[in-house]
Amino acid sequence: MERMISFVVPCYNCEKTFERCIGSIRNQTYNRIEIVLVDDGSTDQTYALCEEAAKKDARVKAVHQNNGGLMNAWKRGVREASGEYIAFCDSDDYIENDLAQTLIAKIKEQHADVILYGMAVEYAGSKLVYNDNRLAEGYHSKEDIEKIIWPRYFSSGDMQSEIIVPSRDVKAFKRDLLMKVMDHLNDTVTVGEDELTSFAVILSANSIYCMKQYFPYHYIRNDESMIGGYDAGIFDKMLTLRNELVKIAGIYGYPYPDQIEKDFVSHVLVYMKKEICRNRKSGYGQVKRNLVTVRENAVFSEALNKIDIKKYQLKNRVFAGLVIRKQYLALYALTNLMSALGMGKA
Repeated sequence: MERMISFVVPCYNCEKTFERCIGSIRNQTYNRIEIVLVDDGSTDQTYALCEEAAKKDARVKAVHQNNGGLMNAWKRGVREASGEYIAFCDSDDYIENDLAQTLIAKIKEQHADVILYGMAVEYAGSKLVYNDNRLAEGYHSKEDIEKIIWPRYFSSGDMQSEIIVPSRDVKAFKRDLLMKVMDHLNDTVTVGEDELTSFAVILSANSIYCMKQYFPYHYIRNDESMIGGYDAGIFDKMLTLRNELVKIAGIYGYPYPDQIEKDFVSHVLVYMKKEICRNRKSGYGQVKRNLVTVRENAVFSEALNKIDIKKYQLKNRVFAGLVIRKQYLALYALTNLMSALGMGKA
């Protein structure tokens, strides 16, 4: 019997994008798939759409639960799934119709615990940006994972320098591997849950296969993401993520804890830029109070003091230097000037 892949789709108030997402999975050229829809307490028509999809296609399983958040929803989906391998698709995204066929071919050839592929990021106005893994194409053993991937799992200073794309959605996992790590993943993580999940899996995996220049996953970029958008309460969520990453590192013996701190600082610096740019109307006084709250946080302050900002790009190095020296007025003026000149992208 042919192997089966389960696609887990966490759903929350996704009536507008449901058909595009589910249709892209139903239309796979490889037929032996399972689609697990986890309705996470939706308040729109998502419940009915999930039920209708399950009635029309025997490969679809609809699961409903009270709202528990994204981490909780995909965990439920994995538990409900039957496939040997699990792939994910968020309900506002979609996939190319050859993904399952391609994955099955690589599974038969390589028998890897995790298979990596790339992402096509779709911005407003149909702009496409292709996000590929920096890891070399091919099979990577446990020894390779520890020597090559572990030291470069996190960004080295500036954003977007990880050796693999951290998203959960551009990986196919052995279900047994996900079941093994799930109990260590905190459901309260609401920012960076992809990064936390991938981190735990990579530390546990015995083998990885990486496909290059293959972008079957279409991520629809919106302003609610951790990097792309602004959330006034996001610093506390970043702090929670950082603490959970440290916990996972301890459980699996990750020997590069400073990499976690570098990644944490990089994300917080991006947040601080957005704090300035998105709150101009509040005035300098309010922005300064918000920046001081972050800068004086003991965990961030300690992590910041460990960072070698010489490795940052020039504009980020200048910004980080002003944060270190607590020169808030200069931060405020410089960031607004760069934004006005179109140079403020993190």
